[in-house]
This record gives sequence, C-alpha cells and structure tokens, in this order.
Amino acid sequence: MPASQPVSRRVLVSSTLTLVGAGFALRKPPETASAKAGGAAAPAAPSPSVVPTVDRAALTAALEAHRTARGGTMGLVVHDLRNGARFSWREYTNESLSTIKVLILVACLRKCQDTGVELTEKQHGQARRMIQSSDNAATDALLAWVGTPAVQQAAGLLAMSATVVRGGSAGGWWGYSTTTPADLVTLLDALAVGTPVIHAGHRGYIRHLMSGVVPAQRWGVADPPLPESVYTETKNGWGPMTGGYRLNSIGRVVGDGRNYTMAILTRSPQGFRYGRQTVNGLSEIVHDALVLPL
Repeated sequence: MPASQPVSRRVLVSSTLTLVGAGFALRKPPETASAKAGGAAAPAAPSPSVVPTVDRAALTAALEAHRTARGGTMGLVVHDLRNGARFSWREYTNESLSTIKVLILVACLRKCQDTGVELTEKQHGQARRMIQSSDNAATDALLAWVGTPAVQQAAGLLAMSATVVRGGSAGGWWGYSTTTPADLVTLLDALAVGTPVIHAGHRGYIRHLMSGVVPAQRWGVADPPLPESVYTETKNGWGPMTGGYRLNSIGRVVGDGRNYTMAILTRSPQGFRYGRQTVNGLSEIVHDALVLPL
C-alpha cells in the first residue's frame, strides 16, 4: 500500500480542561444532617468543591445496551489522564492483529538505544508504512530485523504481562499475538506519559506516526466522530478469524475537554463493516461520557 501524508488532525489543544454537564447523571454529595432536619445550618468550615464525575453505572448500562443490540464479543479499558482514573468493561484476551505493530516499533527503537545504531532511511520508511497505512510487508521486515524475542522483552519491560508475541521463531504470525485492553492502554500510557524503556525522542517519533494514520484507518478510538480541533494518535488492527472478525482500536484523544487513552477489542459476528460500526459506537459512548472526568 503506498505511503501517505499525515492527516491534518494534529492541532495540539490547551491543557485547560473545561467540565460541562452532558447526558450522564452526576454523582451528588450527600445531604448534611441539618439539611435533612430542615433547620438552619450552622456555619460550616470551607471545604474543597466536589468535582462531578462520570456515572459509571450509567456508562456501563450504555455499553451493555450497545453490546446487546450489536452482538459479538467486546471489551475496553479507558484511562482518563486528567485525573488518573480508569474504567474497565468486559475485559478479555483477543488476537492483536495490527495493534502489535506499535510494540514492534518500540522494540526496534529500544534496539537502537541499546546498540547505538539508528534506523536507516529505508527502515524509517518501513516504520511509517507499518503504522500509518498498516503495511504488513514493512512489518515483516522490521520484525525480522529486531527479532520476536526482543518484542516480547519490550512487552515485559512495559509490564504488559498478558501479552504474548508471536512471529518468526516464536511460531505463528505476528498478527496472532494475543493481548488485552489493559495491556494496550499500558503501552499507550508509556508513550503518552513516559517510560524508561525508550527515551522521549523515540516516544515522540512513534506518537507522530500514530497521529498521521491514513483517513480510511481512523475509525474507532480516533473517530467517534470527533471535532476537528481534537488531536488523536491511533493504530487499529482487523482481520477475519474463526469465532468472529477481529476489530481492535487503540489510541489517545486530546481536546474537546478530554485527555484519555483507550483500547477496544472486539469480535464481530457480521464482518468488517458491521464490526467497525460497533467499535465506533463503543468509542462514541465513552467519548460522550468523558465530558466529565472518570
């Protein structure tokens, strides 16, 4: 598949996050004893204001309703980087398909750090095609260079304890590596927040590539749809397998009052297009809820 230019949705937004009410019910502070009694309340010492948060029960109910309507298997994890809170829903282990390409690139860049070499111009082109247009031949070449054991080691260093990397001497195809939403969010957080596994320049390089994924592959986390002002980094994976077409979406969303990482894993009973709509629906439900912090 030919390489493409990065898409234009790269507007870095202000870190000031405005919280406004939306379709999810707010949690309210309990009534004071004096208020319950109907009497005049004694002057109270100033207390910190209560920040409204997402009603997790309502969010879960909305996701469950979507799952019931669409069918198939699905699970997700979202990490709100505004306050560090996480939300998990129906987590399970799925084949990674092309989401593993982000971890492969992490392993390649760690090898560069450990050996003092740099990626060649050809390898930079392979990395760009691997992430931005999901080129499998480019992935094969980079995995052959770094080695499957190095990718598994990178997963271990990042505390992706449920991820099993396949390919080459490990047997099977790299797309049949298995992982969980929590592990993929751990990977995204390492790139977004920091990790000793690779330095900041290499993290920025991966995130730059993830921000330029071709439009046709920007469904799921990066396309609920989002306002034009929102900045996203993403990588999706998809392919037919027994038990349902696998469609996975990972990424980071910054802007429109949000700042979060999320991983969605699914198995569609009716193929790619139907499954893509299902993933988009899950992403939209979470994005709408995160007008408030978790």
